[in-house]
Amino acid sequence: MELSEEIKAQFLEFLSKTRLLKNRWISDEKMKVYLRISCRNRNNQVQHFLDIAAIEVDKKYRFQGLGKQFLQFCRSNSPYPVMVENCNNPHLRNHLEKQGWIQVDFDYYAPD
Repeated sequence: MELSEEIKAQFLEFLSKTRLLKNRWISDEKMKVYLRISCRNRNNQVQHFLDIAAIEVDKKYRFQGLGKQFLQFCRSNSPYPVMVENCNNPHLRNHLEKQGWIQVDFDYYAPD
């Protein structure tokens, strides 16, 4: 299953408007994602981050790689470091750990 062009376009549009928009739901028929731009202290420096606060994949499309593809698309296209916020999904946590994401409490930061 491929990540839709619709969700990719909405993501890129959100990034292009981060001076105006600090958070937004994006969606297509398969999934919806809540995005936020935040400021966080990282290595004693305040930085902007792309927070992925929620990923909800429709039941009939789960376990087909859409969430993983979306995370990779974010990492490839975001000018900000990417963080998955408050990750409670054991399947997603396992994937993030295998990919080298750094866990801080319940959040995961993409490796540099």
